[in-house]
Amino acid sequence: MYKYIVVVCVFLSMLSCKKEDKTVRLKGELKNFGIKEYFMSKGSPRGILLKEGIAIRLDEKNRFEVSFELEEPTYYRLGRNTLYLSPGDDIQLFCDFKNPKAGKFTGKGAEACLYLRTKPFPKGGSFMNSAMLKDKPSYEEVLKRINNEVKERLVILKETPNLSDLFRKLERGRVMFSAANSLLSYPSYDCLDFVVKEITSEEELENKLKYELEKLKKEVGDYFDKSIKAYISEGGDADFLQIEVYRYICKSCVELLGEENVDNEVLDFIKTRELLDKLSRNGPVLEVLEKKQKMNNLLKGNQYKKIVEKVFKEYDALLPGKPAPELLLSNREGEEVKLSDFKGKMVVVDVWATWCGPCLGESPYFEKLAEKFKNKNVTFIAVSIDRNKKTWERFLNKHPKITQQFITNRMAFASYKLDGIPRFLVFDHNGLIVDVFAARPSDPKLEELIRSNI
Repeated sequence: MYKYIVVVCVFLSMLSCKKEDKTVRLKGELKNFGIKEYFMSKGSPRGILLKEGIAIRLDEKNRFEVSFELEEPTYYRLGRNTLYLSPGDDIQLFCDFKNPKAGKFTGKGAEACLYLRTKPFPKGGSFMNSAMLKDKPSYEEVLKRINNEVKERLVILKETPNLSDLFRKLERGRVMFSAANSLLSYPSYDCLDFVVKEITSEEELENKLKYELEKLKKEVGDYFDKSIKAYISEGGDADFLQIEVYRYICKSCVELLGEENVDNEVLDFIKTRELLDKLSRNGPVLEVLEKKQKMNNLLKGNQYKKIVEKVFKEYDALLPGKPAPELLLSNREGEEVKLSDFKGKMVVVDVWATWCGPCLGESPYFEKLAEKFKNKNVTFIAVSIDRNKKTWERFLNKHPKITQQFITNRMAFASYKLDGIPRFLVFDHNGLIVDVFAARPSDPKLEELIRSNI
């Protein structure tokens, strides 16, 4: 009987250890993040599409501690740092929002995070930058420099200890896809330099840029095509959807490799992302709903059909006539104000930030609308999502506004599915949604919407 008891105890202990191994523990300090509440976004395909992640709250010393369950190794984005976390990791970290390379990681699982400090950023063209092109290298020299970058990074990856086979596979893919992304981005860099020297107006810039881009794409296409195809030779593998640079160029991979050489999951991801991007920009309008209906017949995997249904369901609360989700705002004096405090008037909200060029371009139109309706029962408020309140205040000192000005954490707009700015929200005098994906002030449709709902 004793032997049986021992066996049962050992078995239960093993189960307990297995469960414990799924827990990830993170603690440390975040510098220059500017806010006390931050969202660490999950980098898996599902996490990207569903905007999943972990909430992090900083104390007065900008420190935090968080633990969560994780079923399988996954990338996370924390500010400008990328983390690779596995079940059972226990990491102490320091991240500086302004300098990802300054990140410090110790503890179980730290090696992968340390390696990722110097990963290239895909939206900048990965390895491509003005420094690489400052001496006007030939196409042959551009290829040589990209190849050297690839070789150097593969050596670093090979020499980094304590990395899993899966991580090495994914990061080797990142290097290859980054090289392909660099070559695909080359025409934009070379063309912009040529055009900027000759432009006389914004219209001329736009026309010249389009012309030169097409010309250069055709000219360098044949030269770089062989190298690009070599770099994306494994681009049909759905495992690489974990890598942001692959997600950035996966459509090009499909075009170059052919759909027959690409996993169905990659094709489903591309279709789903395009649909959900349209939803996040325009809301659940008829055009988007019709596109969703057609998309259901094109998706081959049930997992992406479920993702589409789940995301669209979350937008039900943002339909016209639904109660406006509450917003907590702060004015320049630090006083807290709620969206519901404006009940009794129609409210038009401009969500913006000082670093957002299109936002600044729409601001004069927003101010003109406020002036037009100043004698009506309408309140115009501008809400900044700047991380740094002093930056916002300095901007307002230089650019006085007639509209009411507030600031809040971007996460305050989580219920509104804020994917990008500028964004314009309209509520009626009862605090109900009129349109939270309204047209921009530069578009006459916004003024028409306001007049028809006063």
